[in-house]
Amino acid sequence: MNTNHNKVNSNENLIDLDSFTRAIATLRQDSESLQQTYNSGQPYPHLAIDDLFEPAILDRIVAEFPRNQDRDWIVWDSNYELKTTSRGIAGLSPFTQFFCLWLNSSEFIDELKKITGIQDLIPDPLFFGAGLHEMYRDGWLDIHADYTKHPTLPLIRRINLLIYLNRDWDPSWGGEIELWSETDTEKRVGYTPHFNRTVIFPTTSETLHGVPKRLSCPPEQSRKLISIYYWSPAPSLIKAGTPIIWSSEQSWQKKLRKVLRNIATNISGDKGNGFGL
Repeated sequence: MNTNHNKVNSNENLIDLDSFTRAIATLRQDSESLQQTYNSGQPYPHLAIDDLFEPAILDRIVAEFPRNQDRDWIVWDSNYELKTTSRGIAGLSPFTQFFCLWLNSSEFIDELKKITGIQDLIPDPLFFGAGLHEMYRDGWLDIHADYTKHPTLPLIRRINLLIYLNRDWDPSWGGEIELWSETDTEKRVGYTPHFNRTVIFPTTSETLHGVPKRLSCPPEQSRKLISIYYWSPAPSLIKAGTPIIWSSEQSWQKKLRKVLRNIATNISGDKGNGFGL
C-alpha cells in the first residue's frame, strides 16, 4: 500500500507536491522584501519574480501544451490584438489543470495577500479569461486596462498573475509585457517573457499594459504563458434572491403564503420586493 501522501496521481504520472510547496516557502520566506518591491513598483505597484517554480513543473506544462489541431480555443483577432487563449482550464491536460487549481488554493493566495496587501482576494472557480495564452509571429496586444467586473459572478478583478513558459526566448523577437501609466507615451518598464518568470500586478482602470509591438519570432516559435486572475467579493453585484419554498407544503399553506405575499406587495407598493414570507 502506498502511504506517500505528498504525491498525487494525474494522467498516469505522479505529481510531487513538495515541488509545488517550495514556491510557497520562497514566497513566505521573502514576503517582506517582495511586498516592498511590489509597493515601490513603477508606474504602479507590481512585481517580477524569476525562477519561482520548479522548472520541471513548467516544462511538463509546455510538453502538454495543446496543439492547434487538438484544441478549441478562442482566437482574438481585431484592431487591438492578435492572440489565442484557452477556455479557462477546460480541455487542458490534467497536470496543467492541477497546477492552475493549486495557484487558486488558499495556501498560495494567502501569500499573494501578504505581498499585495489585498486581504479579501479569492479565486474564480470558473477561471474566466484565465488558463493558457499563446501568441505567434505578428501577434500583439494593444496597451489597455483590463475589465474588472466578472461576467457571471459578483466579483471584482484585483490581481493578474502571469507565468511565462518560453525557454531560449530571444529578446530581439519582442514579446515584452509593457507597463504604462495614463500619461505615458511609451513604456515605463517592460519584462521579456523568459521561462519561469512570474509577473504580478493589480487590475484597475489605471494599470495600463500590453504587448504593443508585433512578435518577430520564427514561425515555429510562440509566446506561451499561464494567466491567473484573482478577485474580491462585490456585494453590490449580488442579485436579490427568493425565499425557500418547500415542495411538501400543504396546498392551503401555499395559498396562504401567496395571499400574504400579495398583501405585503400592495402595502409596500413595490411589486418587485415582497417580505420573503
